Amino acid sequence: MPTVNGSSYNATTLKNSLIQQNNVSKLASGSNFPKASDAAASLAISAVLQADTVVLNQNAATAAQGASIGQIADGGLARISDGLVRLKELAGQALGASQDPNSLNAINTEFVQIRDEISAIAGQTSFNGQSLLNNTGSQSFLIGTDVGDTINLDNVDATGAALGISGLTVDTVGNASTALASIDNAINVVSGYRAGVGAAVSRFEVAGENIASQVENVKAANSALADSDIAAQVTSLVTSKVLNEVGLSARAQANNNPQALLRLLER
Repeated sequence: MPTVNGSSYNATTLKNSLIQQNNVSKLASGSNFPKASDAAASLAISAVLQADTVVLNQNAATAAQGASIGQIADGGLARISDGLVRLKELAGQALGASQDPNSLNAINTEFVQIRDEISAIAGQTSFNGQSLLNNTGSQSFLIGTDVGDTINLDNVDATGAALGISGLTVDTVGNASTALASIDNAINVVSGYRAGVGAAVSRFEVAGENIASQVENVKAANSALADSDIAAQVTSLVTSKVLNEVGLSARAQANNNPQALLRLLER
């Protein structure tokens, strides 16, 4: 009497059941390896990619912060530059041959006020409590996944003393002449500061765009590795269920009606 081999059927059923369990686990978790034993090597790679994504997201925020700090510094330098231009204009007025002592005093009053305001701006321009325009230190910003992937933003000293304008007056023609030469030099110094800060801001912005691209690429790589293919898992699940049902049906028919099965096999 022909029968379906029980041990073979049980082995096949067990295999299909395990496949179904694996399919269900992947569908429920959305991951290709809901358990570490499913793919230990792939899981380790995915963990590294996830860590890189976290670091890169933080670096994107750091790059944006660096650009913001640079823009704040440049805003302060722009105001100082405007002040220096006004000082130069007042010094030029003081050098005019028609200026009498009263006019020189009036011009000098405005000159001194703007001169002192320049130092005030340098002292007040800060970010998170750190002055940006009255010291010569620097700040380092990590913008990559390696320790050496940094951008340095140099702070500058744009106080009146550092620019060489402290104590200048235009109350006499001689003082105005001295002031004019010092102001020209200060304008050049501040222009150099702004060029350096502007270059750093541009670098931060480019770095931010590059980081955003890296984040997308790393996420895509991790998704391809770790995310479950829903369509493939559903197809596999349905297939394994059908195979089990076919096997069960064949076994039942073979055991209940062996002659019918024999005739089927002889065809």
